[in-house]
Amino acid sequence: MSTVSLRRLVAIAVFEGRQQSGRRAFILSSLSTHKKYSDTGVFAYSREQIFEVVADVDKYHEFVPLCVGSTVFDSTRKTQEMSRGQGICERFEAELVVGYPPFRERYTSLVRLERPWRIVAKAVPNNGIFKHMRTVWELSPSSGSAGTDAPQSPFLRKRPETLVTFIIEFEFNSILHAHAASAAFEKIAKTTLSAYRARCQKLYG
Repeated sequence: MSTVSLRRLVAIAVFEGRQQSGRRAFILSSLSTHKKYSDTGVFAYSREQIFEVVADVDKYHEFVPLCVGSTVFDSTRKTQEMSRGQGICERFEAELVVGYPPFRERYTSLVRLERPWRIVAKAVPNNGIFKHMRTVWELSPSSGSAGTDAPQSPFLRKRPETLVTFIIEFEFNSILHAHAASAAFEKIAKTTLSAYRARCQKLYG
């Protein structure tokens, strides 16, 4: 964020404080706390399909709310076996740019893929607007999905269903960042699941 923008926010905060000092104290104290949001939904797609959409960080700027830039640093990719034969784990770093007019903010995210059931992303601390930011995706078969060994008619076979759990928690580096960006990131949190569902529909029908 530019120095001019920060000065503007300081001026706004001072003005609000002179007008309604009690209200300003309430706003600043609420903005300085951790924000946490979670959502769940059933997608009519397999875990593998949904996993590929969430893992495709390079394409986030095409469909994630307020994301205007997304770049994976291929040189940071590392793959390893998880313990107790739980599958393959992949790690990489990515730069994400969030635009909420008139501001644009960028930060580096450390992404961990635990195929095909869990994805965790953490912002590098003190490397952007976040003091702390963590998102978690967990994918599990829905209780209503077909998972039995009984033979099924191809005409009656239903699409797989996956229970998707999304959790995000974050804290900004400063009150000024929180004052400018809190509403934008709350919007991202509350519309994320719908955006990924729409992406699945576009890719898989």
